[in-house]
Amino acid sequence: METFFNVWHYDGRSAVRRKVEIQTIGRQFFLLENERRHGPFAFSDVEYVTRKEDVDVYGLTDVDGWRLMLSGPVPDELSELLPVQRKYGGWVDRLGLGKATIAFTLASAAAVAIVLLSPQWLAPLIPDSIDRQLGDALVGDFGGRFCSTPAGDAALKKLVNSLDRNPQDLQVEVAKIDMINAVALPGGKVILFDGLVKQARSPDEVAGVLAHEIGHVREKHVMQALLRQMGLAVVLGGVDGNSGALVNNMLAMSYSRESEAEADAHSMKALGTANISPVGTASFFDRLSELDGSARDGDNGQGIAGYMSSHPLSRARKQAFEKSIVKGRNYKPALTPTEWTELKTMCTQDRKAKSGFGFEFE
Repeated sequence: METFFNVWHYDGRSAVRRKVEIQTIGRQFFLLENERRHGPFAFSDVEYVTRKEDVDVYGLTDVDGWRLMLSGPVPDELSELLPVQRKYGGWVDRLGLGKATIAFTLASAAAVAIVLLSPQWLAPLIPDSIDRQLGDALVGDFGGRFCSTPAGDAALKKLVNSLDRNPQDLQVEVAKIDMINAVALPGGKVILFDGLVKQARSPDEVAGVLAHEIGHVREKHVMQALLRQMGLAVVLGGVDGNSGALVNNMLAMSYSRESEAEADAHSMKALGTANISPVGTASFFDRLSELDGSARDGDNGQGIAGYMSSHPLSRARKQAFEKSIVKGRNYKPALTPTEWTELKTMCTQDRKAKSGFGFEFE
């Protein structure tokens, strides 16, 4: 049975809009233009393109620029042969918006779960050589901010040797940055900031913080964090910039707290093995708790402050180190008074070390 319908047409070769008539024959059709006949074309090759005002536009698979434009109500005989109008996309239209939204949500949740959990088993598979190369590329000489004196280096080496069984795998430095902090970086690199060393009241305090950062290295937390952040950047790439950044940070923080707790446990164990008292580290966190406000909290960090903190609150960390103290044990100082003085004044003595905050390399 043959039926005829008037439509507008572009052949994809010229910009001329043609008034043509569709001649349908079964599942195929021809386009009739005056005395010319184009086709046959298969309805199965026709695809819905868009709707402009009251005009439905169709294209032909693999033919760029080929268009059929139907205005007004499409006759039922032709509508049954043409592809269904798309509102959101092929699979969304097939499922329906509600079901598609649920499917997308579940798929996104699964992707985020994989990104968050996979670094824990992927990180140990990264070769140490790649870890070191990445650390060298990221850190370099830290912009010339590393401090070094013969006596200070010897004191730092003694501290590292007492806290780790394989100190040759580590590169521990003191950076001339006036900030109370320390960081672990790829390749077994640990950086103590001079502000932390100067604010410490004993070498035992520095030993506890250093052992904590070494814990990050030994537990592969640094590589896990890098893998997780790269994965989240991909998964959340389609989210609005501000919202994506907030979600990214919150997800990363939740795992950061877990890593910090593991590093604290490593620190307590290392201090015990080295026979260094945890009292100094507990005292250090006690002072920090006055700065972060956790000393005044009564919820032990279980409320919103504890949830949003990227580290366990200092008050909780202080209590954990206090619980690790063995009563009656004859602890020994991490360094002698002379060694402690040399370590504490190393950056002051080293006139060649550049000073400054952050990663503003020159």
